[in-house]
Amino acid sequence: MTSDKTVETAEPDWGHPTKSQVRMDTTRGEKVSGIVWLTIGALGGLFIAVLYLGTRVTIDGTSWPVPWTIVFAGWFNSVITRTALLWTPNRVLAGIPLMVWLLGFVVLSAWPFLPGASSVLVPSTLWSMLVLVVGLAGGMWPMRPRFPEVDRD
Repeated sequence: MTSDKTVETAEPDWGHPTKSQVRMDTTRGEKVSGIVWLTIGALGGLFIAVLYLGTRVTIDGTSWPVPWTIVFAGWFNSVITRTALLWTPNRVLAGIPLMVWLLGFVVLSAWPFLPGASSVLVPSTLWSMLVLVVGLAGGMWPMRPRFPEVDRD
């Protein structure tokens, strides 16, 4: 059984309602595994965003585009980055899943120009660019600099 003092030194903001914190009681291997799994998840989110980009819904005989993957890319990358920041306070390391997502998007976009490949995986449309921009913005938002709150009393 651990004492409250041990918890306070290992987890200084334990139970704080507005502060997220990096776990201090994990090994380096656990942190690496966490970032690796988040990177695999980011690639999975990329494939979902690209594969369902052309989703359409038919209403009264008219086909309407539903670009839900644009919102999904931003939200999902935000979740991935926030979770990575729980594994490490280093923003460069926490950004690895987002960097791999970007690299994956570039590779999928350049796929038709690679030797031996002929299929277009990412269409050359405004929606594809919006997936890229919103996905990157969503992933970078949790890593923005945060300044300490100033007590104005």
